[in-house]
Amino acid sequence: MHSILVSAQAAVQEIRELLEKRFPSTIFAVRLEDPTLDSKDLRGVDVVWISGPSREDVEDVLDIFQGVRWDPRSGELDGRSHFMVSPSGELVEVFYNVDYIFCNGPSTSVLEP
Repeated sequence: MHSILVSAQAAVQEIRELLEKRFPSTIFAVRLEDPTLDSKDLRGVDVVWISGPSREDVEDVLDIFQGVRWDPRSGELDGRSHFMVSPSGELVEVFYNVDYIFCNGPSTSVLEP
């Protein structure tokens, strides 16, 4: 088994593609919170949409991209990876350089002044 590190920019593109596939009638805005941060800093992604799926549905779909898990009992952050099967059938451990994803939708705030 080998590991793959997916850059934050590549993860954002994968997030866009997955959202388009899972929710084809919804338009999402997906962006890296601060693309200039050093890769050792916490990296966040913002996902915004006006109408369509619930926040919980989108969070469930995007959970695999989050590289950090917060334990509410201890208050500590813990790193996490995900496993996938490659096209050749090999088990691969995937690390996304995205620590957290903020889902803000469905929202009407972009329409208000």
